[in-house]
Amino acid sequence: MIKRTKKLLHTASPLFYGCLTGIICGVVISLFLVCAKIVLSFSFGLYDSDRTPLFVVCILILVILSCLIMAVMQTLYPSCKGSGIPLAEGAARGMLSVKWLRSAATLIAGSLLSFLCGLPLGSEGPSIGVGGLIGEGLGRAAKKPVEFRRYLITGGASSGLAIAFNAPLTGVAFALEETHRRFSPGILLAAFSSVIPAALVSQLMFWGLGQIPYLAGLGVRAGSALLPYLSQTSYSNAMDLLTVGGIAALCGIGCALFAALFNASIFGLNKLFGKIKSRTLRLLPAFILTAVCGLCLAQSVGSGEATFEGVSLSTATWLLITLFVLRFVMTALASGSGATGGLFLPMIAIGGILGTLAAKASVAAGMDNSFAPNIIMLCISAFFAASARAPISALAMAIELTASFSNLLPCAIAVAISTAIAGVMRSSPLYERMMEDLYKSTQKHICGEVITISGVIPDGSYLCGRRIRDVLWPYNSLVTELDRGGQIIVPDGETVLEENDRLTVRAENIESEFFTEQLKDYIQHNLQ
Repeated sequence: MIKRTKKLLHTASPLFYGCLTGIICGVVISLFLVCAKIVLSFSFGLYDSDRTPLFVVCILILVILSCLIMAVMQTLYPSCKGSGIPLAEGAARGMLSVKWLRSAATLIAGSLLSFLCGLPLGSEGPSIGVGGLIGEGLGRAAKKPVEFRRYLITGGASSGLAIAFNAPLTGVAFALEETHRRFSPGILLAAFSSVIPAALVSQLMFWGLGQIPYLAGLGVRAGSALLPYLSQTSYSNAMDLLTVGGIAALCGIGCALFAALFNASIFGLNKLFGKIKSRTLRLLPAFILTAVCGLCLAQSVGSGEATFEGVSLSTATWLLITLFVLRFVMTALASGSGATGGLFLPMIAIGGILGTLAAKASVAAGMDNSFAPNIIMLCISAFFAASARAPISALAMAIELTASFSNLLPCAIAVAISTAIAGVMRSSPLYERMMEDLYKSTQKHICGEVITISGVIPDGSYLCGRRIRDVLWPYNSLVTELDRGGQIIVPDGETVLEENDRLTVRAENIESEFFTEQLKDYIQHNLQ
């Protein structure tokens, strides 16, 4: 009876802490998103005001001061630079050790500074980062082992994406496809147990805050989708479906080429700015360019949601091309310089503007203009899939952001083609490359030799009864040998672990102390 009760508690513990992570994320991230909307509204108001010489000077002073503050923050806490997604992914995979409270606070503060100045960066990346850090903090507060905390980080990151887009399914898909790039029942449970309560709590928060007239005017309301104006048209006959399918194939090719160029621009600028020692000088070009573009064309600033909402088929082609070029260059420059803020929304805006151009061309060629929103959505999905190399997440996003399955097949065609072409072009996945760069910049003393550690699985360990493939082992490590009662077993992914098994674990390209410290939570071991 006692053993059965322990087993039940052992099984229920991840579910309980996953739900608790989701609830906390629902409260914290909802408040962050509301603050982001307020700051963005203020920023849009600044750039839309009368441009007197004194006003222009004040804008430039604000931008330079914000740049200096962000440079100081990034000098003191380097983890707050970038989108926040690589930080959460690195922590979830065991690559990075983070100071969760400090990192979350600076990530939020740095993002709000970016929004204040109108940098073309979004709030969804920091939401994912903050969600993952909340999971890490809860795990540490509960004194959970490192592997358990990594599941909570995964759940928190998924919750951040689900709250930012009101897209729970996309959050779960992102956990499997992007955060870990593997399928595991434990990862699926961690994502679902966190995402569902997070989505419920966030919707209650948005409903309550939406009763305030000022916030309601900013668009704070429950149940709102990111792209409610992209209502998808159903295909009434095979000819319409074939027509849009053919256009989808062409859009997939075009989106793949632009996504590869987008990624290469960010990586190239990041490498270039990395040679500059002063963080202020790294960030200053992005801040100054944003201010200049905002003063010349207010639609070019911000995360891109407002810009995208303001364009349509009736928008002049020259203006669409100008917005596309400006947002492409400004986003690449802001991200390459290391400014704090996400890339999810900016990529949606770039893909959406590209889709609007494609829809205009298709309508001019004879396509029914009622299918224009379908073309725009498939371009958004294809651009994101090619850049992040996450096709399942892109399709889930297309379904949830439009609340429609009618355009699923054309979207799948565009996503499949864009992902395949990006792979053939050897374009590095955006977040994967960012995470690797972050890891290299933080691990200063990586041991190049192979580290071998052996030890025994203690009684009541979290590993007992689990397959090797379902365990989140320390980064870059492999179980090479298993000794069970004197019988040597060559383990594979399907081997089920038991109490008192002696494991031999090998790792390379990782700090020896960091690896040893992590492995303490898996086995009782001695360094050999």
